[in-house]
Amino acid sequence: MISDYVALKKAGTNYKGLCPFHQEKTPSFTVSQDKQLFHCFGCGVGGNIFTFLMKYEQIAFAEAVRVLAQRYGVLIPEVKATAQDQRKESLRQINAMALDFYCQQLREEKEGKIARGYLERRGIERAVWEEYRIGYAPSRWDALVTHLKKKGVNVKEAEALGLIIPKTGGWYDRFRDRIIFPIFDLRDRVIGFGGRIVNDGPEPKYLNSPDSLLYKKGAGFYGLNVARKHIQKAGGKVFMVEGYFDLLSMAQRGVKNVVATLGTALTPEQTRLARRFGKDFSLLFDPDEAGTKAALRGVEIFIQEDTFATVIPLPDGLDPDDYFQKGGDAQALWSRTIPGVEYSMERLMAGYDLGAVEGRAKAVEAVLPFLLQIKDVVRRDLYLKRLAEKTGVGEGKIHDVALTLRKGRKEGTEQAPSAGINVSAEKKLVQMMIQHPELIPLVIKEGVVAGLEGQALRSIGELVIHTFQRHGDLSLDRIAVQLEERGVSETAFALAFQEEELEEGMAERITADCLRNIKMKTLKRQMEGLKKRIKEAEAQGDEALLNALFLSMNTLSPQIRKLQREGLKESS
Repeated sequence: MISDYVALKKAGTNYKGLCPFHQEKTPSFTVSQDKQLFHCFGCGVGGNIFTFLMKYEQIAFAEAVRVLAQRYGVLIPEVKATAQDQRKESLRQINAMALDFYCQQLREEKEGKIARGYLERRGIERAVWEEYRIGYAPSRWDALVTHLKKKGVNVKEAEALGLIIPKTGGWYDRFRDRIIFPIFDLRDRVIGFGGRIVNDGPEPKYLNSPDSLLYKKGAGFYGLNVARKHIQKAGGKVFMVEGYFDLLSMAQRGVKNVVATLGTALTPEQTRLARRFGKDFSLLFDPDEAGTKAALRGVEIFIQEDTFATVIPLPDGLDPDDYFQKGGDAQALWSRTIPGVEYSMERLMAGYDLGAVEGRAKAVEAVLPFLLQIKDVVRRDLYLKRLAEKTGVGEGKIHDVALTLRKGRKEGTEQAPSAGINVSAEKKLVQMMIQHPELIPLVIKEGVVAGLEGQALRSIGELVIHTFQRHGDLSLDRIAVQLEERGVSETAFALAFQEEELEEGMAERITADCLRNIKMKTLKRQMEGLKKRIKEAEAQGDEALLNALFLSMNTLSPQIRKLQREGLKESS
């Protein structure tokens, strides 16, 4: 099936070809017929035939199932639609009627002439109108109401979508004398609208659909229905802007791997959606105070999702639309790209006098909570060092304050990461579970997976164990979609394809060694924690606490010695 989309050649037990998800000259896209899986060693994408179709065609899982069922003549029982499903479909049809009406008004009707002229003055040509399905809402109070009534639409349903608003004795149109920007879901169905007034006046410049059964503000993007195929061609690069015209100005110049946040601050839901389609994100927000705050928040949201966005500051206080309208060059703009964390540090320190003691102290206070959200230990440490350099505060002091802040966080939310945990042992353990499922019961018995420091590895391990306990065996093909949803499929499939020639019994020895290593590091970490608490208790003269801590230490010590003896015995 994959060979219908990618030219594959036999390579040992597998097949190889050029990856369809990123640009490459040397084939790194590998398909295993035995495992019924694919993996690209270049960009890391991997999965089964369902996830391949979902990525390649940019469709949902259910649709991928239907596509394959139709292809191979498999009958899928139709699930009876619920009352809510039926109502959603009815609402979608009303939105589709409204969009057809708005599009006709812009393209064909006399009243749309002023809107056509407005778009032309802003440099947006007809080809772009068509691609993004831009429309126009007439200035009449009841133009859409009248149209929907003629179509036999239940106007109460149109009201529920926010298309019309009730008044005494009837309804009036929400959007009047506005350029209309339809908002689509991932299946190209219109779920909401935005509108920009043509003749500036007392009315709000922009107006958006309210939340409804179909549309939720902050859950999607404007333009994603067009951008997703261009994001794939651009190797996962995504530009993010705030406004409709910012996006359209870029699209007019051939930059179509761009989405707009619908006039809201970036949300966690949006970042998770964006990560389904892209992997390299650049924020082009307005340079005013609101835009700066939005960029800071956007970088922070991405960090919380363990992703590092970049920021492209625009010159001379221009927004993206202004920049391109004034003839700005795209490549010159991209050259201004800076890492999002660097941008945020500079903005957070702005206004503090770094030549004064108090200014440096306040700058550190402003930046540290932001940096402590970085989950990657190495990145966080490097940025803490950068903060020390920028403020002239000793690196050791910065780390001391960071540790104090982390201690002050709510108990049980997050523990300071331990540099002692052997991440390679964790990785090897999860690899052994995937490649040798018969060893999973041993790992379950030891109960170490829930405590793995590597978040992705822990997530994979927990899913592997759950699947094994439920089915009695393991197949990554079975859990490919769940791995994708958790954002750990790349790691899982890379481990699955990293096979080694092992002598008989070697897999068991490697697994046992990994388990021992992980348990040893965990116990030593606990021991270090106890020693630190003992010092604090001694300083406070708390005898009762000291006795309890020494008792805990005496419990840990034999466990550590036992593991050490087992390790020596194994090595001999």
